[in-house]
Amino acid sequence: MFMLISVVVPALNEEKRIEAVLKSVRSQNTRHSIELIVGDGCSEDRTVEIAKRYADRVVKEKRRSAAWQRQAGANAAKGEVIAFADADSVLPGDWAEKIGNEFLNDKGLVAVYSSAYFNDVPRLESKVTGFLFSLYMLLAYLSGFDNPTGQNLAVRRSAFGKIGGFNTSLKTCEDVDLVRRIKNLGKVKFLWGNAAGVSGRRVKKTGYLGYALFHVRNFFRYLRKGTSNGNYEDLR
Repeated sequence: MFMLISVVVPALNEEKRIEAVLKSVRSQNTRHSIELIVGDGCSEDRTVEIAKRYADRVVKEKRRSAAWQRQAGANAAKGEVIAFADADSVLPGDWAEKIGNEFLNDKGLVAVYSSAYFNDVPRLESKVTGFLFSLYMLLAYLSGFDNPTGQNLAVRRSAFGKIGGFNTSLKTCEDVDLVRRIKNLGKVKFLWGNAAGVSGRRVKKTGYLGYALFHVRNFFRYLRKGTSNGNYEDLR
């Protein structure tokens, strides 16, 4: 058996990086069918031009945020499963196969998410920080406080529609919010060993401590108040 997986990539002025993730989607080693959609925030560079070489559809959304671009792409999706990646990521070759198999093997599963690692820092640094990030996500999952990342998240489209998709009022933590709402409809799973490589550009600017503090504080702010930090600088 196989299924159609709609891969949604949100983008805004990502001409330097988006081709890598689109190539990694198109080179997936999987029996599942893939529909590739780019949700673009009206980029002012060559992002759309590059995206059209690979994507089945490029959907424009003038309201700029990851939540809005992801939602625009998801609205156009036809697959039974919608998988989200980021414009600065690179996906492992069996990424879609693992995601599709999880949903095929468990009809009660409504969301699955995995970790990420920085693929443009020294190798040892990448491995150590990637392991720590995965461990943190696993422990959060096991404790019932899912802290997913939208750059490596997949949902069953029917469940996604029932909860109304992303909360587009959130500049950040829209991925956490989505998973916390969708788990009321079924099972959510953290999948170890399906990490995406992502740009470390934010860490290079803030340092690991600053990066970690922002995200941990933001996570607990969301848990306490249902809001998130909107001061999230766009880096290109």
